[in-house]
Amino acid sequence: MNQEIKEEILEQLKKDILFGFENEKELFESINDMFYDYEELDTNWLKKEIELRLKIHQTESLKWEKPTDFERLAKSFNELNKEGIVSLHKTGYTRQDAEGDCLEIIDELKNIGILAKGYCYYHTQDLERAIGQEKTLFIGYDSHNQNDELAMEVAKKIVDVLRKNGFTIKWNNSLDTRIEISEINWKKTVDNIDYNYNQVFDLMEKHYKINNIQTKNHSKKPFWKFW
Repeated sequence: MNQEIKEEILEQLKKDILFGFENEKELFESINDMFYDYEELDTNWLKKEIELRLKIHQTESLKWEKPTDFERLAKSFNELNKEGIVSLHKTGYTRQDAEGDCLEIIDELKNIGILAKGYCYYHTQDLERAIGQEKTLFIGYDSHNQNDELAMEVAKKIVDVLRKNGFTIKWNNSLDTRIEISEINWKKTVDNIDYNYNQVFDLMEKHYKINNIQTKNHSKKPFWKFW
């Protein structure tokens, strides 16, 4: 395996470890899949590099000031999920990927009687920007049905929750622009928590059940809406 390929692999590995979502096995599988065309890929070398670099990152994480920006972001997204806004971390690589993932979850929630207002997300390209020199994380959003009035409500709720959790936000109140978290200091290490599909369903199902009980006590509506 030549040095150029090694450097390319290590650069990708560095980013993936900084993102902080994948464990050793997942890192190996993703890198191996990415470079599957290279027959001379040294898998033993790759496993050793992953183990070494991940351990270094995890050791450094013990010194981080808490809560980290990611922990505050996760808290924000949890709050938004409870408000009926499907909120996904590092979903897909592009906007199209991310929106497809969000709408798929919204459809599945609808099948069990939970009607979400809309969604928000950041994708892998957004995260690459956040760990780079810009230190900016863009948050995409929309309503569940592309209704502008509802989308504006969703966007304002996202901005309010992010600001409440201490983030500096830039947004011009236009649906044509994404919400920008400025000067984000991305610090995350793998914790084997599913921050997306399972967590979204857990939070929304619990929230739905609580509110559904309250609705039965105070209203004759047949099901609960988040808005």
